[in-house]
Amino acid sequence: MNVFIERLELPIDAEWDRFITPLQRSCLGQVPAGDCLQEVKVLIWGVQIRQESAGAVDVKCGILIAKVIKTLNSKGIQSFLLSVISIAFAAPKVAKLFGPILLEHVLDFSSDHSFSGVHIGCPQKGEYGESVRCLTASVGSWVPRPGKVVVRLSDVQRVGPLLTRLEKAAERKKGLAQWQIEPYDSNALSHWQDRIKFSTENNLGIPWDPDDSSYDWEPSVQYSRVLKFNNEIIGWLICHFIADDVLRYGKLWVDPGWEQSGSPLAMLCDVMRSAHFQPTSTEHVDKPMGYPISVGCFISHPSIDNLHRFVTNKFQPVCDSWTVLENYCCYF
Repeated sequence: MNVFIERLELPIDAEWDRFITPLQRSCLGQVPAGDCLQEVKVLIWGVQIRQESAGAVDVKCGILIAKVIKTLNSKGIQSFLLSVISIAFAAPKVAKLFGPILLEHVLDFSSDHSFSGVHIGCPQKGEYGESVRCLTASVGSWVPRPGKVVVRLSDVQRVGPLLTRLEKAAERKKGLAQWQIEPYDSNALSHWQDRIKFSTENNLGIPWDPDDSSYDWEPSVQYSRVLKFNNEIIGWLICHFIADDVLRYGKLWVDPGWEQSGSPLAMLCDVMRSAHFQPTSTEHVDKPMGYPISVGCFISHPSIDNLHRFVTNKFQPVCDSWTVLENYCCYF
């Protein structure tokens, strides 16, 4: 029996495709594979077994999907890091047998191409997280670090009352503030370029930049918002689709001094109301669904204390899932 590991190109064939979830398939359809030294490019490796007996058929038994991302070291020097999106095998026994071989191959590849290291994110709980921890314990020297929290919302009967309360709270907070929420206009290039330059010069949040190749998504124009004061951009909520029925509330920012003005909450409420709470009679298994978009999700970072505390208090009780992620990093 011989084990082969090969780089795969998109689109992959049906035998490999069975190792990919529908959500991953949707995301891969938006991000092209390509030159391994290009940021946000997807790299995929497949493991297959070739029997030595005559006429034997190669057996595809697992894949690893990763993305190239930019990173900065402690000295501010830019480099590339390989971030593993998914590791999947046909069965736990197969993973235990061939997982270390596959991971070692990817580590060698990353080192040979002068990447700064390899990153793997996994849920704190569940079988996948356990398998990643076992795998990283067997190959390489990994540093564990706390990760983010992924929150998923789709139960409109639970989220609806909360949304109403948040809308009222945002209205009360607004007071005499003169901010205005406007639709996102990706064609307002001069305003956006001026804002990107201002943010860069003043170390403030940077909105979605069409000239930045690090993004593997594009904004949803319909479900994004811009915050303005005296016709100047002072904040935004830029959302994007990660599947046809899943909207991520992505980049939320307001300039210093506007945090308590009600504007961040107002932008979020405005998007949630328009994306998930329009009149509809659609039901799924006797459960009302959001319309026109059935699922919303966002990422919360525990390191941002005030925002994460708000998210925990308000959204954790009504969410479908609250997934705490862990990070494992192997640096060269």
